[in-house]
Amino acid sequence: MSKLTAKQQAWVDYYKQGKTAAEAARLAGYKARDDNGFQSIGSENLRKLAVYIADRDKLLETPRIADMEEINAFWTNVMRDKDEETKDRLKASELRAKAAGAFVQKIEHSGILEVENPLAGLTTEELRKLADDG
Repeated sequence: MSKLTAKQQAWVDYYKQGKTAAEAARLAGYKARDDNGFQSIGSENLRKLAVYIADRDKLLETPRIADMEEINAFWTNVMRDKDEETKDRLKASELRAKAAGAFVQKIEHSGILEVENPLAGLTTEELRKLADDG
């Protein structure tokens, strides 16, 4: 199925709004004699339109969730806007720089690291033999 009918599209939209499959069928304008008919249509649409339901999730979420390009553009606009407060412009530039990987976090650790040397008990002869074999 390459394209949805108007009823199928309406069914997907109602279903994605949280309606049951049967309720979505009734609201989308499908005809049935009773509730069992709407349940049957809803079940069939769930099976046939599963791909479209998943695609609709993507389509519905896209305008609501900013991607990194949009976020970076926003930070850049705030940073360059002379009417914004200096602290807000600085914060926007900091966030933009962090997103671009401009900051490297340096962590210092102090303490003792004990490592067991597996070659510590070997004689010079044994070490030479290992070096020659390797």
